[in-house]
Amino acid sequence: MLNLARDYLQSYLPHVLQKIDRVSFGMLSKDDIKRAMQTDPHMPLSRTKLAVPFVGKDMPSQSSEYAHPDITIALTILAYRYEGSMQ
Repeated sequence: MLNLARDYLQSYLPHVLQKIDRVSFGMLSKDDIKRAMQTDPHMPLSRTKLAVPFVGKDMPSQSSEYAHPDITIALTILAYRYEGSMQ
């Protein structure tokens, strides 16, 4: 348990805090979800509730997701904190 906390505080948290909301990560807005479903009807529903990488200001990546679950969780928490609930 202590190793997990140490890893989180020394490695993951500084990485997550360097990211900028709606520029390098964020939640998909309702318009983003509609656009993504038109482009790819088989898009996983997890993209609608979790933080996704952005390629630029207000431009979510079309299909990328974060591979590391701890980073995904931390960025999702920050995105909900900054943006509020989208639904």
